[in-house]
Amino acid sequence: MRIDVKNVVKTFKHKKALKNVTFTLEGPKIIGFLGHNGAGKTTFLNLLAGLIAPTSGSISVNGENVFNAPATLRDICFIAESGNFQEEMTIAQALKANSFFYPQWDEALARELLEVFALNPKDKVRGLSKGMVSALGIITGFASNAGITIFDEPYIGLDVAARNTFYDLLIEQQTENPRLFILSTHLIDEASDLFEEILILNDGQLLLQKAAEEWHQHIVAVKGNASDVEQAIHGLEIIYQHMFMQELTAVIYSDGRHIEGQNIKLERVSLQDMLVYLSKQQKARAIK
Repeated sequence: MRIDVKNVVKTFKHKKALKNVTFTLEGPKIIGFLGHNGAGKTTFLNLLAGLIAPTSGSISVNGENVFNAPATLRDICFIAESGNFQEEMTIAQALKANSFFYPQWDEALARELLEVFALNPKDKVRGLSKGMVSALGIITGFASNAGITIFDEPYIGLDVAARNTFYDLLIEQQTENPRLFILSTHLIDEASDLFEEILILNDGQLLLQKAAEEWHQHIVAVKGNASDVEQAIHGLEIIYQHMFMQELTAVIYSDGRHIEGQNIKLERVSLQDMLVYLSKQQKARAIK
């Protein structure tokens, strides 16, 4: 599967949620689609799923535009953070409805996963806990067998054991039935080892797209005396910086450049910390 995103802009009233976003994804692969709250992730995922249209630009899957294209959308399963199922339906009815939409639906897998997550097919969606609704979404995503399967915060309300079950299933499905999985989550430390490629949106723009093994070559924290740090990172994009005990820490986008300087330390930046820094940056802009 191939997703081509070209110059996508999405505007709501006077706010630009996405600003000229361009990238390409190819699978099978597990993609980490990341960003702080309000970065534009969910807006983009709704665009990819054909639920809304871009203000300008285009999104295509294998050369076909996704908006208003039923045949293409049958190969895209989007499990959103909420609102995936009609509350008056039973679990069995919700799964049956989805089985009619996805041509490659795996009924045996759906039944197996109902037992894994201890869900009763006769229970109504409206009576389920948040964790149970999340489990139903996970079952639907995996059983859809859609070439592009999107999970947006898929495990709200699930405990650690159930989340680990999801991760195990993701690896198992990618081994047995490879596809392009897109996972958007705030529990990055838990999920980061699963990612083969990482995309980060920041303030409606694509900040970074790299293979997971390239991450630490491009994002680094530089620490030391302010003047030494500033000299070492001159000309590089600063993502976040702060002073503590007369030591400046600058998280920078190095673009693979080797950073040298006297009396400085270079440290790795985890994906989780990166999202914290971006969130702090966004709050600082809002205060200004």
